[in-house]
Formats: sequence, C-alpha cells, structure tokens
Amino acid sequence: MKQLNVFCEGQTEQAFCDQVLRPHLFPASDGIVHTLAVGEKDHHHVYGLGRKTKYERVRKFIHNTIKQRGGRNVYFTTLFDLYALPSDFPGKAVNVRDVVNPTPYVLALQQALEDDIGYHRFIAHLQLYEYETMLFTDPDAFAVAFEDCEVEIGQLKVIVSSEHSIEHINDGRETAPSKRIIGVFPEYAGWTTTAGPDIAEFIGVAKIRAACPHFDRWLVRLESIPWEMA
Repeated sequence: MKQLNVFCEGQTEQAFCDQVLRPHLFPASDGIVHTLAVGEKDHHHVYGLGRKTKYERVRKFIHNTIKQRGGRNVYFTTLFDLYALPSDFPGKAVNVRDVVNPTPYVLALQQALEDDIGYHRFIAHLQLYEYETMLFTDPDAFAVAFEDCEVEIGQLKVIVSSEHSIEHINDGRETAPSKRIIGVFPEYAGWTTTAGPDIAEFIGVAKIRAACPHFDRWLVRLESIPWEMA
C-alpha cells in the first residue's frame, strides 16, 4: 500500500488533504494519506505554524515521525503556509523575497527545508502564501458555503482582478488571503475547517492547479513519486 504522510499547519489543511488531495492522488484507493498537524495547540485549537511554534520543535517532530513510519513505499511531505513562518525556519535568514516574483524565495526555502530534514523520501512544500489562496481560484464557489452572497462574491472577484495572480495575494497582516476572506465573510473565521475544504473540493484540483503554478509544482512532484509495485 502506498502511504503519503502530510505534515500540515493545522486542522484546516488536514481537512483539505482528506477531502481534496487524497481522492486526487489515490482515486483507485491504492494508497492512503496520513495527516499530522504540527502547530502548537491548547485543549481547544491547533494554532498555525508561525504563531507560537519554533522550527526546532517542528524539525524534531518530523524526524521522529520519519523514524517511526519510514519504510518501503512511505513518503513524507508538508503543507505549510509561507505566510508567518517562524523566524528560525531554514533559509529564511539568508534569502530575500522579491514582491513581484516570490517564486524563487519560496523554492529556496523549500530546498532549505529538504536539506535540513535530509531524508530522500521527504518532499517540502510551502503554500504561496496561504492555503486560502486556492479558494480565490473561483470566488463563485463560496456560494457552496454561504447563502445569498452575490455581493460578497463580487468583492472577492475585485480582489482577484487587482492582483498579478492569486498566488500574489500577499502576506500582509491584513491582506493575506485568509484575512481578506474574513474581511468579506466574517463567519469564515469560525468555519475554516469545514467551509474552506468544501469550497476547494467544489472548485476541483484541475482549476486550482491551473490558477496556482506553485501548487501545481507540488502536485507534479507527488504524482511523480516512484511508488514500488506491491
């Protein structure tokens, strides 16, 4: 059985992997996707990677998991947001982000993470800039989660039209993708683990990867894993 372990920023990303990533990668049910949240948590919530978590803690968690689960036909990857990564994250201190073209920066940090983990079946991915970026692929899909929202959908479309691409919806404290969605749909703040994955599932992988080249690169790498025949 093929096994992909995804280290996720939190519960919302875990739900995305369960609802969208797993059916795409293993439509014939010949593989499984395990998700593991790495953010700090209290007894109610899992926080995002950047709020409290130090990278060293994440590194230890990844290494321990690889040690426990690694083996034949077992791979590991990440679904972390580039937005608000901890300051001690690999490569962050020596690479500078170009606002116009953020791709080289995110690729450099991914390579630094892979080098630091140092395991041949580990594929690093940092979502540019947040998981919620993908939801801007098709603003009309928000009607799946919210009723009578034509005006709000129009506001999201204005945001999309004002950016070079939806992966350029940036990492500002008030202008990051999730903050912009909450600005239009305040209820989203409490529904991220349900509404977000539902919207992404409705949009579909094909549309998302066409609109998000960096996300597409990740999928291409996952689709190219040299699984061994049972």
